[in-house]
Amino acid sequence: MLKRDLSLLLLIGVLACSGCVELVELDLPQEPPRVVITGHFTADEPVSVFIGLSQSLSGSNVGPELPSEGDVTLAADGVFLNRLALKTLPDGRRFWQGRDLLRPGVRYTITARFPGFETAQASDSIPVSVSAVSLRIKADSIRYISDTTNGTWIMRVPIRITIEDLPEQRRYFAFGLQSELSSEGSSTGSSVFATVNFLANGRTLALTYGTPEGVFVLNENYWNDGRNTLDLEAVIPYRPTEEKPRRLLLEWRTLSEAYYRYHVSLASQGGALNDPDALFNNVQGGYGTFSAFARLRLSEALPE
Repeated sequence: MLKRDLSLLLLIGVLACSGCVELVELDLPQEPPRVVITGHFTADEPVSVFIGLSQSLSGSNVGPELPSEGDVTLAADGVFLNRLALKTLPDGRRFWQGRDLLRPGVRYTITARFPGFETAQASDSIPVSVSAVSLRIKADSIRYISDTTNGTWIMRVPIRITIEDLPEQRRYFAFGLQSELSSEGSSTGSSVFATVNFLANGRTLALTYGTPEGVFVLNENYWNDGRNTLDLEAVIPYRPTEEKPRRLLLEWRTLSEAYYRYHVSLASQGGALNDPDALFNNVQGGYGTFSAFARLRLSEALPE
Protein backbone atom coordinates (compact mmCIF):
# COMPACT_ATOMS: atom_id res chain seq x y z
CA MET A 1 0.00 0.00 0.00
CA LEU A 2 2.77 2.41 0.98
CA LYS A 3 4.73 1.59 -2.18
CA ARG A 4 1.66 2.30 -4.35
CA ASP A 5 1.09 5.66 -2.64
CA LEU A 6 4.72 6.65 -3.17
CA SER A 7 4.50 5.73 -6.85
CA LEU A 8 1.34 7.79 -7.21
CA LEU A 9 2.96 10.82 -5.56
CA LEU A 10 6.01 10.47 -7.82
CA LEU A 11 3.79 10.37 -10.94
CA ILE A 12 1.89 13.48 -9.81
CA GLY A 13 5.21 15.30 -9.20
CA VAL A 14 6.54 14.43 -12.64
CA LEU A 15 3.33 15.61 -14.32
CA ALA A 16 3.38 18.85 -12.33
CA CYS A 17 6.99 19.58 -13.30
CA SER A 18 6.43 18.74 -16.96
CA GLY A 19 3.60 21.22 -17.06
CA CYS A 20 6.03 23.98 -16.09
CA VAL A 21 8.47 23.25 -18.91
CA GLU A 22 8.39 25.67 -21.81
CA LEU A 23 10.29 25.03 -25.01
CA VAL A 24 12.50 27.95 -25.94
CA GLU A 25 13.86 28.26 -29.45
CA LEU A 26 17.25 29.90 -29.60
CA ASP A 27 17.70 32.34 -32.44
CA LEU A 28 21.39 31.84 -33.19
CA PRO A 29 23.01 34.64 -35.16
CA GLN A 30 23.80 33.61 -38.70
CA GLU A 31 27.12 35.03 -39.81
CA PRO A 32 28.32 34.42 -43.36
CA PRO A 33 31.41 32.19 -43.69
CA ARG A 34 34.74 33.97 -43.35
CA VAL A 35 38.23 33.13 -44.51
CA VAL A 36 40.30 31.29 -41.88
CA ILE A 37 44.10 31.63 -42.03
CA THR A 38 46.28 29.31 -39.95
CA GLY A 39 50.06 29.49 -40.13
CA HIS A 40 53.23 30.10 -38.13
CA PHE A 41 56.49 31.29 -39.64
CA THR A 42 60.14 31.66 -38.66
CA ALA A 43 63.46 32.87 -40.05
CA ASP A 44 65.21 31.29 -43.04
CA GLU A 45 62.06 29.51 -44.22
CA PRO A 46 59.32 30.46 -46.70
CA VAL A 47 55.89 31.16 -45.27
CA SER A 48 53.27 28.38 -45.43
CA VAL A 49 49.63 28.73 -44.38
CA PHE A 50 46.43 26.73 -44.46
CA ILE A 51 43.36 28.66 -45.62
CA GLY A 52 39.77 27.54 -45.24
CA LEU A 53 36.30 28.82 -44.33
CA SER A 54 34.58 29.21 -40.96
CA GLN A 55 31.64 26.92 -40.13
CA SER A 56 28.08 27.86 -39.23
CA LEU A 57 27.02 28.02 -35.56
CA SER A 58 24.22 25.60 -36.40
CA GLY A 59 26.80 22.81 -36.37
CA SER A 60 26.27 21.87 -40.00
CA ASN A 61 29.46 20.94 -41.83
CA VAL A 62 27.81 21.61 -45.17
CA GLY A 63 28.78 24.97 -46.60
CA PRO A 64 30.48 26.70 -49.47
CA GLU A 65 33.97 25.58 -50.39
CA LEU A 66 36.86 28.00 -50.65
CA PRO A 67 37.57 28.70 -54.33
CA SER A 68 41.01 27.66 -55.54
CA GLU A 69 41.34 30.77 -57.72
CA GLY A 70 42.04 33.00 -54.75
CA ASP A 71 44.85 35.53 -54.53
CA VAL A 72 47.16 35.24 -51.49
CA THR A 73 50.03 37.72 -51.19
CA LEU A 74 52.79 38.53 -48.71
CA ALA A 75 54.19 41.98 -47.96
CA ALA A 76 57.32 42.91 -45.98
CA ASP A 77 57.10 46.17 -44.03
CA GLY A 78 54.22 47.21 -46.28
CA VAL A 79 56.00 46.42 -49.57
CA PHE A 80 54.77 43.60 -51.83
CA LEU A 81 57.08 40.58 -51.55
CA ASN A 82 55.53 37.69 -53.46
CA ARG A 83 52.36 35.84 -54.35
CA LEU A 84 51.83 32.52 -52.57
CA ALA A 85 51.32 29.33 -54.62
CA LEU A 86 48.68 26.70 -53.89
CA LYS A 87 50.20 23.28 -53.15
CA THR A 88 48.92 19.88 -52.01
CA LEU A 89 50.22 17.58 -49.29
CA PRO A 90 50.32 13.77 -49.77
CA ASP A 91 47.24 13.45 -47.55
CA GLY A 92 45.27 15.73 -49.86
CA ARG A 93 45.29 18.88 -47.74
CA ARG A 94 46.02 22.09 -49.61
CA PHE A 95 48.19 24.93 -48.39
CA TRP A 96 49.66 28.17 -49.70
CA GLN A 97 53.43 28.72 -49.77
CA GLY A 98 55.68 31.68 -50.54
CA ARG A 99 59.12 31.70 -52.16
CA ASP A 100 61.32 34.06 -50.16
CA LEU A 101 63.11 33.12 -46.95
CA LEU A 102 61.88 35.29 -44.09
CA ARG A 103 64.00 37.47 -41.81
CA PRO A 104 63.72 38.67 -38.19
CA GLY A 105 62.81 42.29 -37.56
CA VAL A 106 60.49 42.53 -40.57
CA ARG A 107 56.73 42.91 -40.24
CA TYR A 108 55.11 40.47 -42.63
CA THR A 109 51.52 40.89 -43.76
CA ILE A 110 49.49 38.19 -45.47
CA THR A 111 46.41 39.14 -47.50
CA ALA A 112 43.91 36.54 -48.75
CA ARG A 113 41.34 37.52 -51.37
CA PHE A 114 38.72 35.04 -52.58
CA PRO A 115 35.67 35.81 -54.76
CA GLY A 116 32.52 36.17 -52.69
CA PHE A 117 34.28 36.53 -49.33
CA GLU A 118 35.63 39.41 -47.29
CA THR A 119 39.36 40.06 -47.65
CA ALA A 120 41.33 38.61 -44.72
CA GLN A 121 44.61 40.13 -43.56
CA ALA A 122 47.05 39.56 -40.68
CA SER A 123 50.53 40.75 -39.67
CA ASP A 124 53.32 39.68 -37.34
CA SER A 125 57.10 39.81 -36.89
CA ILE A 126 59.68 37.18 -35.96
CA PRO A 127 60.75 37.99 -32.38
CA VAL A 128 64.32 38.36 -31.14
CA SER A 129 65.36 34.97 -29.79
CA VAL A 130 66.95 34.34 -26.44
CA SER A 131 70.47 33.09 -27.14
CA ALA A 132 72.00 31.99 -23.80
CA VAL A 133 70.10 28.70 -23.49
CA SER A 134 71.78 25.57 -22.12
CA LEU A 135 70.72 21.93 -21.94
CA ARG A 136 72.21 19.73 -19.21
CA ILE A 137 71.62 16.00 -18.81
CA LYS A 138 71.79 14.73 -15.23
CA ALA A 139 73.62 11.53 -16.16
CA ASP A 140 73.88 10.21 -12.60
CA SER A 141 70.09 10.17 -12.26
CA ILE A 142 69.20 8.34 -15.49
CA ARG A 143 66.98 5.29 -14.95
CA TYR A 144 66.18 2.32 -17.16
CA ILE A 145 62.84 0.53 -16.92
CA SER A 146 62.13 -2.74 -18.71
CA ASP A 147 58.76 -3.56 -20.23
CA THR A 148 58.78 -7.36 -20.33
CA THR A 149 55.53 -7.54 -22.33
CA ASN A 150 57.08 -6.34 -25.59
CA GLY A 151 60.83 -6.22 -25.02
CA THR A 152 60.89 -2.41 -24.88
CA TRP A 153 63.05 -0.41 -22.46
CA ILE A 154 62.29 3.07 -21.17
CA MET A 155 65.18 5.46 -20.63
CA ARG A 156 64.17 8.23 -18.22
CA VAL A 157 66.55 11.15 -18.51
CA PRO A 158 66.39 14.10 -16.05
CA ILE A 159 67.36 17.34 -17.79
CA ARG A 160 67.66 21.00 -16.87
CA ILE A 161 67.14 23.83 -19.37
CA THR A 162 68.57 27.18 -18.28
CA ILE A 163 67.80 30.59 -19.82
CA GLU A 164 70.63 32.94 -18.85
CA ASP A 165 69.22 35.91 -20.77
CA LEU A 166 65.61 35.59 -19.61
CA PRO A 167 63.85 38.87 -20.47
CA GLU A 168 61.97 40.93 -17.89
CA GLN A 169 58.78 40.94 -19.96
CA ARG A 170 57.19 39.02 -22.82
CA ARG A 171 58.41 35.66 -21.61
CA TYR A 172 56.73 33.75 -24.39
CA PHE A 173 58.40 30.38 -24.97
CA ALA A 174 57.74 26.89 -26.28
CA PHE A 175 59.91 23.78 -26.46
CA GLY A 176 60.06 20.37 -28.08
CA LEU A 177 62.19 17.29 -27.42
CA GLN A 178 63.43 14.57 -29.76
CA SER A 179 65.69 11.55 -29.41
CA GLU A 180 68.14 10.16 -31.93
CA LEU A 181 68.09 6.36 -32.01
CA SER A 182 70.81 4.56 -33.95
CA SER A 183 70.09 1.19 -35.55
CA GLU A 184 72.10 -1.57 -33.90
CA GLY A 185 73.96 -3.77 -36.34
CA SER A 186 73.32 -1.46 -39.29
CA SER A 187 76.26 -1.12 -41.66
CA THR A 188 75.02 2.29 -42.83
CA GLY A 189 74.90 3.82 -39.36
CA SER A 190 71.35 5.04 -39.94
CA SER A 191 69.45 6.91 -37.24
CA VAL A 192 65.80 7.53 -36.46
CA PHE A 193 64.50 10.69 -34.78
CA ALA A 194 61.45 10.41 -32.57
CA THR A 195 59.38 12.88 -30.56
CA VAL A 196 60.03 12.56 -26.82
CA ASN A 197 57.43 12.94 -24.09
CA PHE A 198 58.36 14.13 -20.62
CA LEU A 199 57.46 14.05 -16.95
CA ALA A 200 57.54 17.04 -14.61
CA ASN A 201 56.20 18.28 -11.30
CA GLY A 202 52.57 19.35 -10.94
CA ARG A 203 53.24 23.07 -11.24
CA THR A 204 55.18 22.67 -14.48
CA LEU A 205 52.56 20.40 -16.03
CA ALA A 206 49.77 22.79 -15.07
CA LEU A 207 51.57 25.64 -16.86
CA THR A 208 52.46 23.69 -20.01
CA TYR A 209 50.18 23.36 -23.05
CA GLY A 210 50.52 20.97 -25.96
CA THR A 211 50.12 22.24 -29.54
CA PRO A 212 49.22 20.63 -32.87
CA GLU A 213 52.83 21.25 -34.00
CA GLY A 214 54.18 18.92 -31.32
CA VAL A 215 55.82 21.62 -29.18
CA PHE A 216 54.75 22.69 -25.70
CA VAL A 217 53.96 26.30 -24.80
CA LEU A 218 54.99 27.51 -21.35
CA ASN A 219 52.61 29.87 -19.59
CA GLU A 220 54.39 33.18 -18.92
CA ASN A 221 53.50 32.84 -15.21
CA TYR A 222 55.90 29.91 -14.96
CA TRP A 223 58.76 32.40 -14.50
CA ASN A 224 57.06 34.54 -11.85
CA ASP A 225 58.91 33.01 -8.89
CA GLY A 226 62.30 34.27 -10.12
CA ARG A 227 63.51 31.03 -11.67
CA ASN A 228 65.28 30.80 -15.01
CA THR A 229 65.38 27.00 -15.26
CA LEU A 230 63.04 24.28 -16.47
CA ASP A 231 63.45 20.76 -15.03
CA LEU A 232 61.99 17.84 -16.96
CA GLU A 233 62.42 14.09 -17.24
CA ALA A 234 62.61 12.94 -20.85
CA VAL A 235 60.98 9.55 -21.49
CA ILE A 236 62.70 7.65 -24.31
CA PRO A 237 61.32 4.22 -25.31
CA TYR A 238 63.59 1.96 -27.37
CA ARG A 239 64.16 -1.69 -28.33
CA PRO A 240 67.67 -2.64 -27.09
CA THR A 241 68.04 -5.46 -29.60
CA GLU A 242 67.43 -3.11 -32.53
CA GLU A 243 68.34 0.45 -31.52
CA LYS A 244 70.25 2.57 -29.06
CA PRO A 245 69.59 6.12 -27.78
CA ARG A 246 72.39 8.42 -28.94
CA ARG A 247 71.34 12.05 -28.48
CA LEU A 248 68.66 14.20 -26.94
CA LEU A 249 67.62 17.19 -29.03
CA LEU A 250 65.93 20.36 -27.81
CA GLU A 251 64.09 22.93 -29.90
CA TRP A 252 63.56 26.15 -27.92
CA ARG A 253 61.18 28.69 -29.42
CA THR A 254 60.84 32.36 -28.57
CA LEU A 255 57.28 33.31 -29.51
CA SER A 256 55.61 36.45 -30.73
CA GLU A 257 52.73 37.61 -28.55
CA ALA A 258 50.23 36.56 -31.23
CA TYR A 259 51.65 33.01 -31.34
CA TYR A 260 51.58 32.77 -27.54
CA ARG A 261 48.07 34.21 -27.10
CA TYR A 262 46.61 31.97 -29.78
CA HIS A 263 47.92 28.71 -28.28
CA VAL A 264 47.11 29.62 -24.68
CA SER A 265 43.52 30.42 -25.72
CA LEU A 266 43.38 27.24 -27.84
CA ALA A 267 44.42 25.15 -24.82
CA SER A 268 41.54 26.59 -22.79
CA GLN A 269 38.88 25.47 -25.29
CA GLY A 270 36.72 22.38 -24.89
CA GLY A 271 35.42 22.69 -21.32
CA ALA A 272 31.77 23.22 -20.46
CA LEU A 273 32.45 26.70 -19.10
CA ASN A 274 34.72 27.88 -21.91
CA ASP A 275 33.71 30.78 -24.11
CA PRO A 276 34.20 29.79 -27.78
CA ASP A 277 34.61 33.46 -28.66
CA ALA A 278 37.69 33.62 -26.42
CA LEU A 279 39.92 31.99 -29.05
CA PHE A 280 42.59 34.53 -29.95
CA ASN A 281 42.30 35.91 -33.47
CA ASN A 282 44.67 38.32 -35.21
CA VAL A 283 43.12 38.05 -38.68
CA GLN A 284 41.19 41.15 -39.74
CA GLY A 285 38.17 40.33 -41.88
CA GLY A 286 38.45 36.64 -41.00
CA TYR A 287 39.60 34.22 -38.33
CA GLY A 288 42.73 32.34 -37.32
CA THR A 289 46.35 33.08 -36.57
CA PHE A 290 49.30 34.29 -38.60
CA SER A 291 52.11 34.42 -36.09
CA ALA A 292 55.86 34.02 -35.74
CA PHE A 293 58.56 32.43 -33.63
CA ALA A 294 62.35 32.28 -33.43
CA ARG A 295 64.00 28.86 -33.18
CA LEU A 296 67.10 27.69 -31.30
CA ARG A 297 68.30 24.07 -31.51
CA LEU A 298 70.53 22.29 -28.99
CA SER A 299 71.57 18.66 -28.47
CA GLU A 300 73.45 16.58 -25.91
CA ALA A 301 74.92 13.09 -26.22
CA LEU A 302 73.27 10.42 -24.10
CA PRO A 303 75.61 8.26 -21.99
CA GLU A 304 76.57 4.84 -23.32
